[in-house]
Amino acid sequence: MEPKPAPTDFKGILKHLGPGLIITATIVGSGELIATPALAAKVGFTMLWFIILGCLVKVFVQVELGRYTLVTGKTTLEAMNSVPGPKLRVSWMVWFWVVMYIGSTMQVAGMMGGIASLV
Repeated sequence: MEPKPAPTDFKGILKHLGPGLIITATIVGSGELIATPALAAKVGFTMLWFIILGCLVKVFVQVELGRYTLVTGKTTLEAMNSVPGPKLRVSWMVWFWVVMYIGSTMQVAGMMGGIASLV
């Protein structure tokens, strides 16, 4: 599968730039918006370094996963499935992702329930 040439007109650039901007906006998501004030209220500035480090690491991990996808043509889950280690149908990393996905879905459901109770 050959890569497509880069768009040269303004409409084509916006068409390809839009999804990237949306993905970039999700790098710092609702987890940080909830965890940061809660952690600050409990411990003050003592753990500020931890939040900053987490946000920085997240950016570089997502950039490298994007590069891996572009170079190999595999999805992120296919990459995670090729990680060495124990496999129970799929790699342990995929199971970890499933657990994290379920947790984040429950978090979104909780936020929606909280907002619904305000209405």
